[in-house]
Formats: sequence, C-alpha cells, structure tokens
Amino acid sequence: MFKEELNSNEGGEDVINMSTLMSEAFSDMEEGKLIKARVVRVGQDKIIVDIGYKSDGAIPVKEFYGADGKLAVKVGDEVEVMIDRFDDHNGNIVLSKTRADGLKHLDALEKAYNERDVVDGKIIREIKGGFLADIGAEAFLPQSQFVAEEAGADFLGKSLPMKIIKFGRKRGEIVVSHKVAVKDKSKRLKKETWDSLAEGEVRKGIVKSITSYGAFIDIGGVTGLLHISDMSWGKVTHPAEILALESEVEVKVIKIDREKKRVSFGLKQLQEDPWGKIELRYSIGSTIRGRVVNIVDYGAFIKLEEGIEGLLHVSDLSWTRKAKNPSELVAVGDTIQVKVLNIDKNNRKILFGLKQLENDPFAGAEEKFPAGARVSGVVSGYSASSIFLELEGGIEAVLHKKDLSWTKRFPTLKGIYRKGERVETVVLELDKANRKVQVGAKQLTQDPWISEIPAKYKEGAVVSAKVVRTANFGVFLELEPGLDGFIHVSELSVEPVDNAESVVKVDEEKKAKVIKLDIENRKINLSVKALLVAEERQELKKYTNTGDGKATFGDILNKPQ
Repeated sequence: MFKEELNSNEGGEDVINMSTLMSEAFSDMEEGKLIKARVVRVGQDKIIVDIGYKSDGAIPVKEFYGADGKLAVKVGDEVEVMIDRFDDHNGNIVLSKTRADGLKHLDALEKAYNERDVVDGKIIREIKGGFLADIGAEAFLPQSQFVAEEAGADFLGKSLPMKIIKFGRKRGEIVVSHKVAVKDKSKRLKKETWDSLAEGEVRKGIVKSITSYGAFIDIGGVTGLLHISDMSWGKVTHPAEILALESEVEVKVIKIDREKKRVSFGLKQLQEDPWGKIELRYSIGSTIRGRVVNIVDYGAFIKLEEGIEGLLHVSDLSWTRKAKNPSELVAVGDTIQVKVLNIDKNNRKILFGLKQLENDPFAGAEEKFPAGARVSGVVSGYSASSIFLELEGGIEAVLHKKDLSWTKRFPTLKGIYRKGERVETVVLELDKANRKVQVGAKQLTQDPWISEIPAKYKEGAVVSAKVVRTANFGVFLELEPGLDGFIHVSELSVEPVDNAESVVKVDEEKKAKVIKLDIENRKINLSVKALLVAEERQELKKYTNTGDGKATFGDILNKPQ
C-alpha cells in the first residue's frame, strides 16, 4: 500500500507531509467524486475494493445488502463508489457505496427537474404543512400540492406521480407537487386519447356525472356525452336506471367533433338493433305474450323484449266494456296475451289488440236484435238523457228518456231504475257505427196518442182537471197520470190576463175546453175562455127559442127573470 512505501524511507531525514503526498498521488481525485472500484475481498464486516493508484479502500459490508436482505456483491464485481474523505492520519481513503447511490439518484432527480419529467414518489409520513415523500431522496410535498381524490384514502406508502418544482442540490432542498404531475398526466393522456380517437371504436370509460338527458363518460382525459337516447334500444326514463357514478362502462364512439373538442358515445350501439329483423320474430296476426310497463289515458304499453314495446290502444281492450282509463282493465306488471295488429318498422311502432283474441259479440247483431224484438238488459249506467243497459253477450243498449213513456215526461232520470236492475225493452234500431242497440220501454204498450187520446180529448170536449204547474205564460192541468193539458194565459178568461199565476193557483180544479189536439207534437191545448163563450152562447140560445122559433131583442129584454 502507499502507506508502506512511505514508511520505507530510511532515516526519515526529509519529513514528508502525508496530506501533501496524498494530494500529489491523487491529484485527479476529490471528496464527493464518484469513482469505479473492483471488489478484491469480501469480509465479514468490510468489503475491500481496489480503486487503482496502488491503493485499496474498505466499505462496510452492510452497504451492499439488497432489499431482499441478501449480499448483492462478489469478488471481481465492479462497483461505483463515492470518495467520502481522505484519512490524513492513516493514509486511508474513506469510500461509500450508499452515498454513491444517493449521488446517482440526485443526478437523476436533477435531470428530471431540468427536463420537467414526472417521477414516482411515496408519501412517508405527514409533517407540518404537508408530507415527507421519498423520490429516491427525501422531498417535501406541500399540502396545497396534494390531490386527495386522486391519491385515495390509503395514500401513505402508496406510489404517486410527482413533479419536482424546486431542486437545491447543495442543501438538499427538494419540493415536489402531486397536483402538477396529475395535471400534466391528464394533459398528456388527453392529447394521446384525442390523437388516437376514431369513430366506431369501442372504449372503456368512467361515468363522471349523470343528468336527466344523459351521462358524461371519461375515456382517458377526454370526456364525452352518452345521450339518454343512445343508452338502450328500449325506453329509458332516467340515465340512473342504466348507469352509476364512477362505474366503468364500455361505450362506442359514434361522433367526433375535433374542432369543438366534442365526442358522443353510444351504449346501445354495442348490441344488435332488435328492430332490425323484427319481422322474423313477430308477424301481423300472431298472438304473443308481453308485460304491461306503462299506462296512459289512451292505452297501455306492452314490452315484448328489451327494446321492443308496442301500444295496446284503449279502443282495442274490449268489445263491450268502455273503460275511461286502461287501468280499469289492465295493470302495470301484468303479463298478458295480445294480438299483433300492425308493425311499423320504420317508425319503430307496434299496435296490439286484446279484444281481437275473442269473437266480436256484435257480429250477427242484425239477426240477434231485429227491430221490434223484445230484449231485456241490466242497467249499467246513466247519462243526462239516456239509460245504458247491458244485453246478452255484453252488448250495450241505449234507452233514451223520450222512449221511457208515451205520456210522462222526465226532467231527470234519477230513481227511475236501480243500477243492476233488469229492464224489459223493445229493439228500435241497430246503431252499427257506434256498436249499440237503441231500445225503448214505452213501445211495449200501445201508443195512447193513437188509440185512446184522440177519442177522449177531441176538439170541443170539456174537461175538468187539477192545476199542477203555473207560469206567467199559462198553466198545466193533469188530465190523467202522465198526461197534461195546457192553457195559455190568453185563454184563461174572456177578460185580459197579464200573469196566469195571479188568477190561478196550483191544486185548483179547473174546467176547460179542448181547442187543439196536436198528436204529432203530443200536446193538448185547452181554453177556459172558449168554454165560457160556449156556455154564454148556449144560454143565449135558450132565450131565442120560442114557439114559432122567432123572437125579437125586445122580447128577450122584457122576458121575466
């Protein structure tokens, strides 16, 4: 060794300063410099290396153990070490493998800082104002430069992308930013995605937000819209029925607008359009099973399969039952059999029928319900002017109030029949357009206006009846149950009458003469005045009757009273 050569100088007359000799021998070497060394011996505590210049160096063996706890060096290996210092007393050079590794890391980190590269770093622990991170050397990560949502809850010990924003080699001050690294990574990823993006390709993405009209999907720095209409071939009420926030989804790129930086995705486009070959699965006239998925005022929507729905119109629910709302006959969730009435492939519409699965009870109605036939029906409902009856087979019959009685008038239909009561009627007419039978109850008996009334109430006949109604324009007399006669105010007296109610009272018995029988309009007009005039003439006639049939006015005046 160099030390031994120095000691062999006999006499020691010229004292050589050790540091001077070492400086001259190792003039091209300096503390902190990296040098190459070759392992010459592996000891229990030391590793001896040859650094040239007829000199060896010793390094603690512990600096050569790897992460697996095994010795990572053998005799003959070349290693890179750092000159830690010169030992003036013993003439030894203190070397360090650990510090050499750290120095190499600093070089790499300085390069990463200068070239603005992203490095991997592990958060070791939390300190004041931020975190201590290991990036190959200790570095400070300020709290403001940490993105918690990107790091996750278990960020301690986790490898995260970081960018060196301050590098002080001498003092070892290194400051890093997780936020800048994430932002740079996002920009880089976004550019890479835009550069490689093509219409028609399939990409995996993450659901970032959901709105009423769709969902926004991130496919790697690029966020695009998946519209609700492109989520399923079937009906989707809200995107949340299909997708969940932060879930992974596979979508198809259906449109790219590079100028506006917009991209549209499709989910249903990953599946075959169920309407494409619908005619091979369903045919007009076929009977199929479906599930009621929605009910509206005008019908019910029936789902056959995913993406295939059709309308069961309210008019096609039943031949006989008239429902105000389809929910009276079907309910959401019901599985029912329907008949395919029509398929409109271009407009994606199917029309179903339920009543078409049964025979039309109105078929052959001409033979079942000829005019004049007696039929009975059960009262099923009312309107302001009609009573509805259900006949055999569920066919509806209409009994108008004018056909209830020949003589009686009904201001209201309440109380005439009870709902569910069976009523005998006569068929008047078959209404094919409205699929109804017009019936009458009064036609079960002979029309008294033809058979009885003309004989009983012919013009000139005198009647006596009770006043049942009064009005300022006249009074009504009940000639018999269900038959009224009318006296106009001008016919109440030989003297002028302004208001009938002033001279006649209800329940008063009144005698009058029939002055007009209107069979067509079914009216009998009466007159008190005509009766009084007739009676006066009759009385006058008595006085004019003499033996020879002649009399003078003077005779009448002089006749004893």
